Parts: sequence; structure tokens; C-alpha cells
Amino acid sequence: MRLEVVRRVAMVAVIPILLALILVTPGLMGRPAVLSAIPALIVGLTDTHVVIDIHGAVDHYLYRSILLHVQGEDNVSFNRTYTEYDSYDLEVNFSRGTSPAYVLIADRQRNTYALNGTVFTGTDEGGDFVSITDRETMRTTVVRTPADVRTLVPRGEGP
Repeated sequence: MRLEVVRRVAMVAVIPILLALILVTPGLMGRPAVLSAIPALIVGLTDTHVVIDIHGAVDHYLYRSILLHVQGEDNVSFNRTYTEYDSYDLEVNFSRGTSPAYVLIADRQRNTYALNGTVFTGTDEGGDFVSITDRETMRTTVVRTPADVRTLVPRGEGP
């Protein structure tokens, strides 16, 4: 009889414990409490330019800062840094080619997101394509127009 009471009490106690773990775990893992704070990077092509758009992956989110640093193929043809403060997104156009791109984003909860990658555009027998390679993981994503590359910007540290 006593063993059965202990089992029932344990089964009832497990529910609030699991609920508390579900609510506490994102904070312990360093993830933002706000899902909409996770940023997305979209790279697309027009006839003459590369378009990069950075914004919230799930919904609109007002970021503390968004920084995008883009260099030319040879690191001297162009070297630009685009920064927005207290902004929902950042959109940048630049000429086609190979461009190292560095993204650094800070949200309102002082979490930082960083992506260090290379954007490459080209044309082959299949038509125009754009690719982005994450230099940390060496993961490359290639798409053909009119599609665009969509990737999440992972948590990271600034320079």
C-alpha cells in the first residue's frame, strides 16, 4: 500500500519538475528566451547584384545592432561595413563575385550571433547560382536563381 502511494506521488511530482526543466533549459543553454531573436541571413541574386538581407528568422525582432562587413574578391576592390542600430533588419546590395562576409548581431538580451562566411556567385551551364560557405563549419549551401540561400546565424562571439 505504501509503495503504491509513493509511486503515485512520484508520478504527480514528475509533471511540475518536467515543466520547470522545459522553462529553465533554454536559459541554461544560453539560448534566447525569445525565439524571434534568432537571426536569419538570406543571400539572393538580381541580374547584376548580390542582395543580402538579415532579419529575425521567426518574426520581426528589434535588434540592438546588426553589422555586416563585406570585402571584394581580392580584399582591395571594395571593403565595406554596414551597421544598423536599433533596427529590425539590414539589407545590402553589392556587385557579383566572391566576397568574404562577416555578420555580427546583438539582440536586446545581450546575446551575440556571428557568421563568418564566403559568398560566391557564378554562372555555369545550368545558369546563375549563389553559394555561401560558413568558415567555422565549412558547410556550403548552393542554390540556383530564382531561389536564394537561407541560413540561420549561429550564436557566436564578436571580433
